[in-house]
Amino acid sequence: MRLILSALALAFLGVLAMPDTLPAQDDKKGTAVKITVKSWDARGKQFLKPQEDVTAEKIVNGDRILFKVISKNAVGRAEPTTGSEITEADGTVYVVKKGVSGVDGVFKAFSEKKSVEKKP
Repeated sequence: MRLILSALALAFLGVLAMPDTLPAQDDKKGTAVKITVKSWDARGKQFLKPQEDVTAEKIVNGDRILFKVISKNAVGRAEPTTGSEITEADGTVYVVKKGVSGVDGVFKAFSEKKSVEKKP
């Protein structure tokens, strides 16, 4: 009985310690896309020159989008850090809400579609 209760307690603590990511994204297959990444300079004052034709994997979960970029494809300014902008080939622009550099050699950019400003 103690063993079962201990296992349940550990499982509950594991759920509480889960990171803030899209649910079960590592199990889903994405779509290969070409993107353009606009990263901020070191001081966060201006965008660097955009890095074009970066190969990424796009995973959609509702209105949240995950872009996975292999580190060999994200040399220099193509790393999708928090606050960066990602533009797809069709012109759709996303803002990176959380950019994570994984130990597995993959940059993960949790993004949302950029709202379009309406002109008066």
